[in-house]
Amino acid sequence: MNRRKFVRNSAIIASMYPLLRAVEACHTRKSGTGKKIFILIQLLGGNDGLHTLIPMDDNYGRLTRARPNIYLPENKILPIKGTSIAGLHPALIGIQDMYDHGLAGFVQGVGYDNPNFSHFRSSDIWLTGSESSQALYTGWMARYLEGRFKNYPDGYPSKAQPDPPGIKIGDTGSFLFQGKAMDMSIVVNPAIPFGASGTEDQHQASLSFGEDEVKVIREILLQTDKYSATVKKALDTPFASSKLYPKKGENSLADQLKVVSQLIHGGLDTSVYVVDLKNFDTHVEQVSASDRTKGNHANLLGKLSQAIACFWDDVVHMGREDDIAGMTFSEFGRRIASTSGLGTDHGSSQPILFFGNSIDTQLIGKNPFIPDKVSVDDNLAMQYDFKSIFTSVLQQWFDAPADQTTAIFQHKFDTLPLFKS
Repeated sequence: MNRRKFVRNSAIIASMYPLLRAVEACHTRKSGTGKKIFILIQLLGGNDGLHTLIPMDDNYGRLTRARPNIYLPENKILPIKGTSIAGLHPALIGIQDMYDHGLAGFVQGVGYDNPNFSHFRSSDIWLTGSESSQALYTGWMARYLEGRFKNYPDGYPSKAQPDPPGIKIGDTGSFLFQGKAMDMSIVVNPAIPFGASGTEDQHQASLSFGEDEVKVIREILLQTDKYSATVKKALDTPFASSKLYPKKGENSLADQLKVVSQLIHGGLDTSVYVVDLKNFDTHVEQVSASDRTKGNHANLLGKLSQAIACFWDDVVHMGREDDIAGMTFSEFGRRIASTSGLGTDHGSSQPILFFGNSIDTQLIGKNPFIPDKVSVDDNLAMQYDFKSIFTSVLQQWFDAPADQTTAIFQHKFDTLPLFKS
């Protein structure tokens, strides 16, 4: 089966069954139910880490020479508490506030050996947890969830496990949840009212897809239908969302995270949610020619910062600060040198943002090294394999045993101190 084609077209699933400044105080509160929830935010297109978390040591001068047309003026970079070696893009003011209050942190230089610069292939590597030289056909999160939901989908939902293992918010599914037997998630589309008819889409699916794809979609629809009552109940539960949210349609990530908070408040015990923000492939016009603090990348980072801040305000109102955490990731970073079109090309490693009351260390790793002379092909060195990051999440957040994560990633990876013990 063509998995990529299926994931691209899984909007069909969503359209058939669319289940689709408290920050300052929240780090001092101790609350929650003990049922851990993790949010994965995928930045689609390849986020420019050097334009997100900016080195403010000796590397800054070399960065300005490597990126004469897009570098951020030093006096515009947001300082972060406890360090003078790095700062944030000025659009990340909400993240700055969370960082300064112990609610956010970064891991520098995350990537993998022999990086691939194809969007599709590199995304597959991150979502399946594979090496660059191998192809896996199940997602790393699905392999973990299969250990918790034995024999899924047979016998599910059950009294003990009434809610879906994972939920992807948006108009497509995620390879992250693809299991051996079937997808370990359902899709919730915030753009389509719950219960909308999918008859025409189902007919179109039969015309457009091959037999295998149609079979898988019908299986997922059947499984989604089994969860529809409990999900609809969660969506219909009255909840006063944060007043910080923008109007619907202005920030797609905020719209998605608002649905996540509604589902959590509504009582779902789903452990993993995946959301995404598109258009990070900034080869050109990453910045505005008249103001390098503005432009396409600034708009995206502003949406990211706003969405996470709004969502965390909801988390505080629910009293779930100790139960919920999240992170961002992208399929790759960007090159050191800028392009003549005010942008950057596909690169290697990237900084990873973590957020939540349970985040332990705020800045892990060294600033990326910028050479004195930079060619168009130069990339940032990897400091940490992304599989170490995901191993740490599974072991420290979900209490997965080391032998399980070794089996999931087919290798033992060192962990990083991401969460409070």
